[in-house]
Amino acid sequence: MPLDAETGERYGYLPPRAARRKILIRSQLGLPWLVAALAFAVAIALAGAAYLLMRPGTPAAPFVDQGPLSRYADGEVTALLDGGGWLDRRAGLAALAGPVSYCPADGGWVGPGGARYDDQGRPAGDGPGLVRLPVRAAQGRVFVDPTGGSAAAGRAELMAPCAAPMQVDDPRPPDGL
Repeated sequence: MPLDAETGERYGYLPPRAARRKILIRSQLGLPWLVAALAFAVAIALAGAAYLLMRPGTPAAPFVDQGPLSRYADGEVTALLDGGGWLDRRAGLAALAGPVSYCPADGGWVGPGGARYDDQGRPAGDGPGLVRLPVRAAQGRVFVDPTGGSAAAGRAELMAPCAAPMQVDDPRPPDGL
């Protein structure tokens, strides 16, 4: 390595004038840099611990536990554990409330008096849509808020009557059917 003729210090690949301007390169960093690095490491560790301790757990009331998520097969419609409606996992996670039946023939819904609704809960005729309840999945369980919800907006195309609608209290068919 080359030596500076005036100071006798090594300056590596930098010319002497450039080496004099690179104060941090030529001198040791010292104790303040070590303390600052340790302080930042402790701050990052504390932030990570706070995140782990304060992360959301199960939703609080008015959400009601409806059982394990594995009870509700992906891509299917299943009656809620408490019999208050249906959990629809055909496209995400949605819950429908009220005295409605599921029509497996066309994937729609049948309301009281035979009123028809599409798979989103929109009415095929006049009237409000089905009430979609807020749903949360946390720690492998499903939670539904029976007090909240909003009616599905819009209108569906006219639908034929459903020959064999499934009621909420119907027994679940055995696997493979």
